Amino acid sequence: MKTAAEYQRALSRNITKYAWYKIFTKRLYLPLIAIQLVNVGKVTLEEIALIAIITSIVQLILQMPAGYFADRFGNKRSFVLGALIALPSPLFYIFMPDFFGGLLSSLLFFGGYAFQQGAIEAFIHDTAIALGRERDYTKILGRSQSFGLIGNVILIAIVPATYAIDPSLPFWLGFVSLGMMVLLTMSMTTPHVDHETHKPIKNPWRALQTVVTLQTIPVFLLVGFLSGITNRVGDYSTLLFESLGIAVALFGGIQAVSSLVAAGFGFAVHWFDKVGPRTFYFVDTVIVAVLIIAMGYFHTPLPVVIASIILSAYCRVRLIVVQAKLLATVKHHYKATLLSALALFGPIGDIISAMMLSRFATDHGYSDGYLYYGLATLAIGMVLWLLVMVALTGVYNNKRTS
Repeated sequence: MKTAAEYQRALSRNITKYAWYKIFTKRLYLPLIAIQLVNVGKVTLEEIALIAIITSIVQLILQMPAGYFADRFGNKRSFVLGALIALPSPLFYIFMPDFFGGLLSSLLFFGGYAFQQGAIEAFIHDTAIALGRERDYTKILGRSQSFGLIGNVILIAIVPATYAIDPSLPFWLGFVSLGMMVLLTMSMTTPHVDHETHKPIKNPWRALQTVVTLQTIPVFLLVGFLSGITNRVGDYSTLLFESLGIAVALFGGIQAVSSLVAAGFGFAVHWFDKVGPRTFYFVDTVIVAVLIIAMGYFHTPLPVVIASIILSAYCRVRLIVVQAKLLATVKHHYKATLLSALALFGPIGDIISAMMLSRFATDHGYSDGYLYYGLATLAIGMVLWLLVMVALTGVYNNKRTS
């Protein structure tokens, strides 16, 4: 039985372990997956695309059940289970680098991720509450993200280079990395919660009704739309760079700089705690739209690259603030289900955004295509923000009258 002081120290170590966890969640061998499947397994590009489609569908199906599992049976059980599911995924690229091996690896990794996503953020939120640091939640996640990004930049620069020594070595190192993730998750200390206010509801439909309400749906739509917009920005960005005369050899450096800038943003993202939800969602929409507009408006490399780097970096930390805004108002047990529901709206935005950007780029070229894409983002985003305003105004009015 731990003393109160030992329990507090163990909870504090959760935060340190979470920062290390952020390093090991990534597939360090990611740049080599297509090479291994095509060169060794003779997998076609169409089959690689099919793997991505099937994985996306399965991950979408698992999103809400995984969130409910975390809230019903415990966040730690969920993310430890997810880490264990993902653990063997790199080995298929060594022992079974064909279509079915690639599919199984992808399904295991992203299926495991579904059980981790939302659950571990809710776990850290409970940890912050137990430590009396709930107001520091954004700062904790932001700094952990920064630590993880710096670690990722270093490891992703080193691990793929081992492919020249032995083609299987990067995937073995990826297995070791995921093993470290498993050990970190298993060693975390579960924070005590108030069982009166966190009494679980056994009916999953009731859980869904609890988190998906008239107040949260507009927020989910806006955040999902903007997430889809930013996810698709990269689809043609390298072609945009190439059309402006930027050497292909510089693309990796641009990506590395984006990661380092994102790490810097992670240390400052808690500044958004000072603004209310309605103001943040407005600022968030404007930042995303204006940076995309800048990528299309300018026709010289430097401002386009700067806008791209800032946008890429900002998008790696913006969801931390969104999660903090949502969790700050939660009065029920279903934190992981709430965050899973938020993630569920991302693919909707992906579909809309993919159609928009491909149409604009095809009809108007890359630069003008991004300009119109940014303008459309601003217009649609403002409409969705007005819906958020109406929903949140109703919440605040209810609080005043209650």
